[in-house]
Formats: sequence, C-alpha cells, structure tokens
Amino acid sequence: MHNLGAPDFPEAARMSAFGLGGCIDRLNPQPGADLGMMCCTRHHPDYKCEKAMEPNSTPDPDETTGQLMARREAMQAEAASLLGQMLFAFSSIDVNLGLCLACLDNGTKLETLSKSIEGRKIHTKLKTLSTRVAERLPADSKHRAAYKCWIERVHAARLRRNQMVHGRWGVEAHRHKVVNVIGLPSGTQKCVEYSLAELAAFNKELYALERELARLRAHCPL
Repeated sequence: MHNLGAPDFPEAARMSAFGLGGCIDRLNPQPGADLGMMCCTRHHPDYKCEKAMEPNSTPDPDETTGQLMARREAMQAEAASLLGQMLFAFSSIDVNLGLCLACLDNGTKLETLSKSIEGRKIHTKLKTLSTRVAERLPADSKHRAAYKCWIERVHAARLRRNQMVHGRWGVEAHRHKVVNVIGLPSGTQKCVEYSLAELAAFNKELYALERELARLRAHCPL
C-alpha cells in the first residue's frame, strides 16, 4: 500500500497526492439506495464516479495532527491485512471452482477436464459452470436458481476484486476511509472509498461464497 497524502496536508495538497486534483464532490445517497453508498468525483469530463459503501464519517475538529497520523498508520496496517485476506479468500474460490469443473460427471473425466480448465481465468470458469448448470438442471429447479445466484455473486466479487488489485491505495484518516484510485492523474480516474468495516464485509462475502459452493456441490453435484 502506498503512503499517499499526510492527514495534516491542506485539502488541495491531499487531493493532489491522490492524483485527483481540484475539489471533491460528495454525492448524497438516494433513499433506499443499496448500502447507502457514497462516492467522490474529480471535476473532469472523463472522470468516472463509482459508488463506495457508506456515508462519509464526520471529521473530529479537536483531533490533533499526531492523533491523525497515528490513526492513519493503524488504518493502513489494518487495510493491508484485510486486502491480503481478500486475495487469499478469492484465490480459494477460484481453486474450488476449478475443482468443481474438473470433477464433473462424478470425476470420470478428471484428468481431461483438469487440463482443459488449467490456466483459465475465473470469468471463463464461471461461463463454463453456467453452461453446465443450464444443460443439467431444469429451468424451474431451485438448485439451478441457487447456482445462478452464486455465479452472479462471484461475478460481482470478481469485478470488485479486479478493481481493488489494479488501483492504488491511500488513507483519508480524518474521515476514517481508505481510498482506491484507478487510472493515472493525467487521464481518466475513478475513486472508491471504503471503511475498514466495508473491506471486512467484502471478505465475509467471499468466505460465504466458498461455503455456498461446497454446499451446492454436496446437495446437487453436476
């Protein structure tokens, strides 16, 4: 994780450190919006705005620079740990999905199927699983619906994981946020803010997806 922008910088300097430049707009969530997500945007015609997950925390005006710096260091360490856990959890889903595909037809084609899926990206594996589910399970089957739901959730997790690993990270300690910025300061950028609790919640979702795949394979093998 990169050490971007000290918390006692002036606002413009902190935004420059993130490569955002100019001012930051806060979008108010619509009533009933999913997770009450928030976002920040650069004033640039090509800047893409992405939702983060919760309203901004209110800065404490009485907090000292030393306290902010200490919290910033602690938040960075915790965020690094959570992002590392995310990589472990997602790779476990990827491996178990591969095993699921390799063991189709009760494992009678294990060697052949293992070679056919070796090196495939998870997006391709999910497409293969989706095709198999459509072939083997009736359209109105509850197991088919469960597999479809699982595949959709993993696709969503895959997109978020890709975003997290390809962006650069910084800490906005005064607002209790870590920030993921994708793109170069000289071009189109996209910024997403997370709290530490939101990073932990994403990991929890990944663990749940791994357990759900095991449950599906046990109750409805393909």
